[in-house]
Amino acid sequence: MSTPCIATRPVAPVLPAVPSHGIFEQVQALLAREQLRAAHVRQLEALLDACSGS
Repeated sequence: MSTPCIATRPVAPVLPAVPSHGIFEQVQALLAREQLRAAHVRQLEALLDACSGS
């Protein structure tokens, strides 16, 4: 029995802005952006796996 596919794609997260100054703040913002993006990719992959019956 396969899991039903979800017809709507999850909305991409709103990424935090990267400040124009302050290297520490810029690095923190970039890391936060990457973590949000990676979590979104994992969510999409999980949905695709569920649809393919994996």
